[in-house]
Amino acid sequence: MRPTWFGMETLRASGEHTGGPKGYTDADRREFANALDRWLARHC
Repeated sequence: MRPTWFGMETLRASGEHTGGPKGYTDADRREFANALDRWLARHC
């Protein structure tokens, strides 16, 4: 039995594109920046 990582390495090496998570939108970046600002204000 091959380890799980072997299958992933084989898939990567084959050039197969399996997709992935969607990219960050401007709204995502803004939401993250606002959450980071709130966290920093509370903890620093």
